[in-house]
Amino acid sequence: MSTGTVLVVEDEDALRANIRRLLEAAGYQVIEAPNGASALQLLDDSTAPPVGLVLTDLRMPIMDGRQLASALARRRPSLPIVFMSGFTAQLMDLRLVSPNLAFLAKPFRDQDLLAAVRSQIAK
Repeated sequence: MSTGTVLVVEDEDALRANIRRLLEAAGYQVIEAPNGASALQLLDDSTAPPVGLVLTDLRMPIMDGRQLASALARRRPSLPIVFMSGFTAQLMDLRLVSPNLAFLAKPFRDQDLLAAVRSQIAK
């Protein structure tokens, strides 16, 4: 059984809910946000559990995953990030944003999501 808290940032409600169920079944605590701006608010909330990993979509309204990663690099540079996207062209120069990231192509299998989370949260 895995442990740790994952902040899931995804604008599609159904996908976010499915990811939550999968991660909770694997033993993770999950906090959800529909966009990057909401994610930053949750990270600043002193009553929230400490986040060990951010799992974020790249394309979202208000603040996308790249903007979120840039903000996190300034606030919490060692926080691991797993990007999700169906648009692999967005991968170019993401490592310039943060060296602590991984990428998961959509659509993905449950075991691929869990493997990406486990490999990054263990760092």
